[in-house]
Amino acid sequence: MTTTLYLDPETWDLTVDAARCMALAGMPYAAAQTVANATRLWRGEAPFNLDRGMPYQEVVGKNPPRQLLANWFETEAVTVPDVANAVAVLEFDRNNRALTGQIQCTLNDGTVINV
Repeated sequence: MTTTLYLDPETWDLTVDAARCMALAGMPYAAAQTVANATRLWRGEAPFNLDRGMPYQEVVGKNPPRQLLANWFETEAVTVPDVANAVAVLEFDRNNRALTGQIQCTLNDGTVINV
């Protein structure tokens, strides 16, 4: 993967460039955006591969261990072409019941990106 359609980080929607053409994202941003998409996917949502994605039934309304969640994020991240390795660093805020963190990905060329 060298380029992909650029998604506006605020709206996660397509956008246009200065020439009013569909905006494209190059590497390493393209890999980071694709990892973000892969980890936002719920299992069963991808029409051509129903086995991809986070296991909805095991996450929503449940309290899975943080390491299990990290493993699921890492597994999805390495399905992205050019991603050689991924390590999810997650934090759970008990007051707001919110999971935050990042996925540190190493690309095949050695570049490290944080998603």
